[in-house]
Order: sequence, then structure tokens, then C-alpha cells
Amino acid sequence: MTTTLTVSTIADELSARFIGEDRPIEALAPLSEASEGSLTFVIDPTSNAAPLARALSSGAVVLAPASYESDAATGSIIFVDNPRAEFAIVVGRHFARRPVPGVATTARVDPSAEVHPSAHVGEFSIVRAGAIVGPDAEIRDHVVIAHDVRIGAFALIKSHAVIGEEGFGMEKNADGNNIRIPHLGSVVIGDHVEVGNFTTICSGTISPTSVGDYTKIDDHVHVAHNCRIGRNVIITACAEISGSVVIEDSTWIGPNASVIQGITLGQNSLLGIGAVAVKSVPADEIRIGNPARRLGDNKR
Repeated sequence: MTTTLTVSTIADELSARFIGEDRPIEALAPLSEASEGSLTFVIDPTSNAAPLARALSSGAVVLAPASYESDAATGSIIFVDNPRAEFAIVVGRHFARRPVPGVATTARVDPSAEVHPSAHVGEFSIVRAGAIVGPDAEIRDHVVIAHDVRIGAFALIKSHAVIGEEGFGMEKNADGNNIRIPHLGSVVIGDHVEVGNFTTICSGTISPTSVGDYTKIDDHVHVAHNCRIGRNVIITACAEISGSVVIEDSTWIGPNASVIQGITLGQNSLLGIGAVAVKSVPADEIRIGNPARRLGDNKR
């Protein structure tokens, strides 16, 4: 944080009202540890009444639900619709480290690749021929961006990820030997996408594998060739997505889940922890287990 931050500054940025002193904010803290000059948040003021009272009596600044009614004599409360989301916005804007635009000295960018001047390419990363890295994208360390991959604006590719190398597509020749099917389609990553550490997203065979805007992919995830992933999808750690899978908008995939090739996960569906999807999942449905079976409706 480089400038003085106050309660009124945050309230103005969030178009929110506040009560209490317009005090400076100097640090972040969880609710249970919040004290004078620190910013925190509470989702459920009723179940967290005791730590909330302690935080306010210590002079903390709390982001609380707009429906919360309080006349706290100490501390400061900023009333917002979604305290956790608004806290994330404030932290990202005022506290989070920002990558320095440019290409690290140890990185290698092919002369035919395009890296936007506002983007960052980290140490020992490789951007191959024909690739495009968009505005304000962050490519961290030891990342491989393969041929013709397109990385959207404000995307984050975390360390040791590999984007756009060949998928595992094999066929047998006339002699019965395994031969590789060339994968030339590459990968298109949308805006505000996050790809985790040690995650692989494989090139499409002819058309690109695609990841829609605001989708977040956790660490150690594998996305095979020809997949089409929509907007605002969440794919958590160690999930495996087989080839030619369609994942529609706002779907959530749990840790260690597996998805067989060629099926569709419908919009706003949820695949539970360790679930194995062997059939397409309808929109708004929750499935768990191996093989995945219906649990109920996803009413998020």
C-alpha cells in the first residue's frame, strides 16, 4: 500500500455507507485477530457476534453485510452486499503486490511472439513462436507458453504451468504401432483467467482448446485437448478433464474429480470431491461418487 487508506476512501470506492470514525487503515487481519487500524470482514454477524464485538471494541474496520444493524460506539463498519468479495477487491486494489511489466532477463520470448508492454513474463519462462500475451497478463516463473497460444488480458498463469503443448492423442498405424496425432489447434485463454501451479492445458487437435473469461483453475489440474471451458468455471486442485469435454458457464469441479472424454457438464452444475463423471451432467445438478450420481439440485 503506497498511500494513506481510510474508511471513507473504501466506502466511496465501494459506493457503501459506513458508521464510526473515519480512521486510517494500515493492515489486514482475520476477524478473530483484528485490532486498531486493521481491516477485516464478517459474513455472518450473528454467529460471529463475539469476535465481531472484540474487533470493533479494538478499533478495527469491518466490512459487514448491508442488512446488519449496528450502532457500535467503537470501531468502524462499512456496509456492503458481499463482505468477502468486497474485501477481496479492496485487498487487490490497495495491498496486493503488483507484477512489474516487462520480460525477465532469464525468460525467452520468440521474436514472432507478442507480449503486451503492460504484461509480465517471469524468470525462466518461455513464450514460443506466434503466442500472444495480452494486456496486464502475468506469466510467472518457469512457465511454458507454447506455439500460437493466446493469453487474455489480466490473466494469471502461475509458476510451472504448461499451456498449449500436445495433448495425448494416439492412433495405431498399419503395423499396429502407436503413433501420435499432431495437435495444431493450440489454446485460447480468456480475460481474467487464472491457471494454477503445475497445471497443464493441452493444445487442440485442429481447433483450439479454450478457457472462458473469469474461469479459475487450481494447481495440479490437467485439461486435455479439444476441451471447451466456459465463463466463471471453478476447477479445483488435482482435477482431470479428459479430451473434448464441454464445461458450461459457472460449473464447479471438486478436488480430484475426473471427467471422461466427450461429455458435457451443464451450466451451474457441481461435481463433488473425487467424483468420476462418466455421463453428461445436466445444468444445475450436483453429482458425487464413482461413478458420479445425482445428489440434488445446485441452488447457489
